Amino acid sequence: MLQQDVAFIKNVKMEDIPWQRLISSYGRAAGVPQWFHAMAHGDMEAMDDAAGRLAEELEHQSTLWHATPFGVIFAMRMLGEAANDSVKQELSEQERERLNALVVAILKMCQPIAVACADTLGHVVDMEPFSSITDLLHENELWPEDEEEDEERWEDDPVSDQTFYSFVYYTAQILLLYKEEIRRLCDSLREEVRNAAEELYAEVERIEGVG
Repeated sequence: MLQQDVAFIKNVKMEDIPWQRLISSYGRAAGVPQWFHAMAHGDMEAMDDAAGRLAEELEHQSTLWHATPFGVIFAMRMLGEAANDSVKQELSEQERERLNALVVAILKMCQPIAVACADTLGHVVDMEPFSSITDLLHENELWPEDEEEDEERWEDDPVSDQTFYSFVYYTAQILLLYKEEIRRLCDSLREEVRNAAEELYAEVERIEGVG
């Protein structure tokens, strides 16, 4: 992966992504930022609800979407931050439990996404992705600001084979970039964290094997 792509993945801000002009499983991805905010700052119920919504929007029946690679960027960043915070000595047990629950929610959310990546990359041959992840944000790849003709756009299947492959390819590259962080969670003393991490790590290894 290009160094400029690594820098983008590590540094892009939530507000830099035109979510309203990206598609997800059920339409436009405008709600993604608020669901990430609820995961980071809401109570346990809000966090669980937001994780469920994100899981549904970013992957559906082994299909990934325009919003998926960008959602996975922020999921992986949040995973690392939550894992680091969860071991801080000054946290209360309740705070630590919430952070561990957040880690598990993110791992489980990303696991079917990783499965879809591994399956697709293992079956598709002779296809090249866009040269950079930022190509997915070029004007010609974004949906228009006006939502009036969205229904017709869905019916016309506006996503080219190369564009769809790029969704999958860059999602896979993001997961591989965070492979070591996921591996470290496999050593967690918390069984629920360890089990979820091992499942995701196995799929990331499968991605690496077919890449």
